Amino acid sequence: MKMRKGFTLVELLIVIVIIGILAAAMLLSTGSATASAQAATIISDMRSLKSACLLLYADSMDDANLVSTIATDKIKVLHKYIDNPDKFKTDGDPAGLEVGVDGKWWISYKSPVDAQVQEKLEAKAGSTGLYGTATVGGAAYKKGDAKLYMVAR
Repeated sequence: MKMRKGFTLVELLIVIVIIGILAAAMLLSTGSATASAQAATIISDMRSLKSACLLLYADSMDDANLVSTIATDKIKVLHKYIDNPDKFKTDGDPAGLEVGVDGKWWISYKSPVDAQVQEKLEAKAGSTGLYGTATVGGAAYKKGDAKLYMVAR
């Protein structure tokens, strides 16, 4: 009886097919995890800005010009209350601070382009207080909205 050395072509092809199937399964699961991570980052950024707004309000409750300062400086008024203000330093950034017609302060964030991230945000909108418009009692954020909003004060 002869002893074989090495693997046959069929054995090698079967191993390559199995590795390909496993790699495809990994790519599908990491894509969903990436979208969840991006949605969580956006929500975390909005909550950080909300905390900064509350600190600003506590520091300057008797400042009559605060609303006009927010209208002029937008997100820049929060820099001293944010750990990493460089993340939100220009008007081209995704985040913003607005004063609504009802007098409430709103954190705004440009809606992400990725449809999977929008779906994750839509799923979390009810539990995290994300709105599609800067109106109290407005509709919750939905996939396709241009911005998402959170009440800051």
